[in-house]
Amino acid sequence: MTEQRQRCAICGSHFAERKCYFCESKVCTSCVVPADVSGSYSTTKCVNCDRKKVNRVGTLTLLKRNYYILVIIVAFWLFTVFPLPFLQMAGLEINPSAFQPVLIATAVMTVPFVFMFLAWQKRAPRGSQ
Repeated sequence: MTEQRQRCAICGSHFAERKCYFCESKVCTSCVVPADVSGSYSTTKCVNCDRKKVNRVGTLTLLKRNYYILVIIVAFWLFTVFPLPFLQMAGLEINPSAFQPVLIATAVMTVPFVFMFLAWQKRAPRGSQ
């Protein structure tokens, strides 16, 4: 059985071992910008993205890459903010006013977490310089 290798998106070589962080195209080690030139030691950046001076990931790409994380966060958020239907399905009768502090804390804490998530994912990870 022969192993099929992917071709480099830039030069066409059969040794595309890396993936560009920004455009997600497969590239060979010859088409990767060196870390000392790009300034990022933990991110793989292709020559095309370096020429275009791409330093950010688009919002749509951000959502596609983190789809599963977003679904889990939304599911936990729904359970935390609206627990009464879930608890009633389990057969528990609880006074809804008991959840007022939980609802307020969840609403207040959701905003900073969304901003942190966007700030961490929009820019490429930075290495030690």
